[in-house]
Amino acid sequence: MTEQRNIQGDSSAGPPILNAHELKGKQSVRATFKLSPQIIELLKVAASHLGVKQKSIIDQLVDDQSSLSLVAISAKKSADVDGERRPKTMVLSRSTLTLLEEMSKRHDVSRDVLIEFSINRLIPFVEAEREKLAARRRLLKELQEYREHGRELLRNADRRLGSDDPFRHRLEKIVSYAERNYQEMKKLV
Repeated sequence: MTEQRNIQGDSSAGPPILNAHELKGKQSVRATFKLSPQIIELLKVAASHLGVKQKSIIDQLVDDQSSLSLVAISAKKSADVDGERRPKTMVLSRSTLTLLEEMSKRHDVSRDVLIEFSINRLIPFVEAEREKLAARRRLLKELQEYREHGRELLRNADRRLGSDDPFRHRLEKIVSYAERNYQEMKKLV
C-alpha cells in the first residue's frame, strides 16, 4: 500500500478522512538551530506564559507558508544576524521542518535566521504579558493593603463590640474570605 492510502472510517458520521502523508507530517523530529541567547529566552518565556510546549509555538509560527515567506523576505533584507549564537535543539513537526527548509532554499536565507525572525514575532506578546504581570503585582500590593485594613477593622470590632457580636462575626467572614482569595491571587503573580 502507498503513502497516499487513506485511513478509512465512516466518513458520514465522523471527522474527515486522513491520509498517511498528513500523519507523517505531524510526526515530531529534532532539529538544531544556532540562535541568539535572547531568542532562546524569548521562546522559553512565551511558552511559559502560554502554558504550552515550545514545539507548539514553533509549529504555529511557521505553519503558514505566506507568513513564513514574509518573514523570510524581511530576514533577507535585514543584516542584523550577527552576534553570539548557541546551538538549540528543538522538537518540531516534520512538516514544519520541511517548510522551513523549503523557504530557506526559496529565499536564500538560512533556517537559523528564518526560525529566529519567526520567534521574534513573539516580542509584542511577551511585552504585553510583562506589562500585565507588573500590573498584577501592583494590584496585589493594593490587595495586601486592603487585607491588612480588614484585619485592623476586625481588631477594632473586637475592642468595640466584643467577640460574640453578630456584626463582628460577619466582618470576620469577610476578612477570612479576603485572606483566602489573596492567597489564591498571589499564586497568579
